[in-house]
Amino acid sequence: AHGVRDMGAVESALFRPQTGYYDDVIAEAAALLESLAVNHPFIDGNKRVAFAVTDVFLRLNGYLFEGDPLAVYDFMIGLFDRGEFRFDRLEPWLREKTRQLQSR
Repeated sequence: AHGVRDMGAVESALFRPQTGYYDDVIAEAAALLESLAVNHPFIDGNKRVAFAVTDVFLRLNGYLFEGDPLAVYDFMIGLFDRGEFRFDRLEPWLREKTRQLQSR
């Protein structure tokens, strides 16, 4: 598990969207993003991995995140710097930047 600091934190973050607590896929994605970034399960790259995993999660569930990469970086770093990287800040942001894909 090279690069993994805490496998339990990885598993916990991946399970969080499956708890049944969240109303929809966007809320589940926000929970996943928060858990992976804040719990620091990896030695390095926690925020990058958190966003990448969240993006894949959204795509697998029929949604597309449409944010400019630099704006995403600025938003996420800004929240961290202000101590505001929380579900209640992430969920509305993801909702604003995400659209449902057309089913085929």
